[in-house]
Amino acid sequence: MYDSLVRPILFKMDPEGAHVLAHSLAPLLKLTPLKFEHAAANLHTKLSGTELKNPVGLAAGFDKNGKLIDIIDRLGFGFMEIGSVCALPTQGNPKPRLFRLPDDEAVINRLGLNGEGAHAVAERLGGEHVSFRIPTGLNIAKTNLPEVQGDRAVTDVVSTFDCFKAFPFTYVAFNASCPNTHEGILNERQQLTDIIREVQQKNVKSLPIFIKMSPDSPEPLIEDIIEIANSHNVSGFICGNTTTTRDGLKTDATQISQIGNGGLSGKPLKNKALSLLKRVAKLKNANQEIIACGGIASGQDAYDFLEAGAKAVQLYTALVYHGPSLVATVNRDLSALLKNQPLEHLLR
Repeated sequence: MYDSLVRPILFKMDPEGAHVLAHSLAPLLKLTPLKFEHAAANLHTKLSGTELKNPVGLAAGFDKNGKLIDIIDRLGFGFMEIGSVCALPTQGNPKPRLFRLPDDEAVINRLGLNGEGAHAVAERLGGEHVSFRIPTGLNIAKTNLPEVQGDRAVTDVVSTFDCFKAFPFTYVAFNASCPNTHEGILNERQQLTDIIREVQQKNVKSLPIFIKMSPDSPEPLIEDIIEIANSHNVSGFICGNTTTTRDGLKTDATQISQIGNGGLSGKPLKNKALSLLKRVAKLKNANQEIIACGGIASGQDAYDFLEAGAKAVQLYTALVYHGPSLVATVNRDLSALLKNQPLEHLLR
């Protein structure tokens, strides 16, 4: 029904308008018996010591402000990640800033980290009627304002963590950018070192810390990030994020040029994300875990990332193209690909 009825209607809308509509309709799931889920015992696993009913999670970006944590479980996810949450509330970039590429099952976004800010999100999640129905991660990013640079950027990010350090998150992730100059890499290394060091000093509940890495990261930056992670008790990595590249797209080049800059997500990202995962898997410590993110839209995609060394996977853009039943389909097909063997056998 989604492919033949719902998606054609949504695709006539502005992409951001369709996203807002999906958010506004999501609470209706609580009023119905609908639950898109495929339960399979062989999909049970652990992430940072927390039990997951399946390894498929919702990536950051869909629920920026933590408004849907008591609903997302109905879509069959094993875990979810809210954010990115920034210290200060921001409107983000001017619209339009979200674009579909249907021929590629992809999306380009330059939302600009719009959100309500850390204090508003923390107040919502701390409400007495709020419950984390499935394991939940938090993604933290630097406030996207030009004046938030240098030491102020470190203070900005650490202050956001301070708002959430007592919450029962399964993990907390920090975004690492992708500078394209030697000087940029050195600056990124120092800033990330300062952030992780100060966060760990405030990490009174020993929340697992993950670093989210870009698939565009040059090899020296990947090596630096892993060295920082090893020096500051970081639990793992998220591989990866959106890409600024536009290689191999089916969408007309003129249309791509008219859209302009932004991060590309969706199906074309799979090979870049898988390449990043394999590079990180070779360099990380044995006890560190990887969450795969990028281009995952099927059970086979999930299997490919898990076989390559991921402990769990995340998706988001694929929901735009395949609808709310997608997670159940991914889990059903992944379970079948495992041929009745426990997922843990594949992860060894």
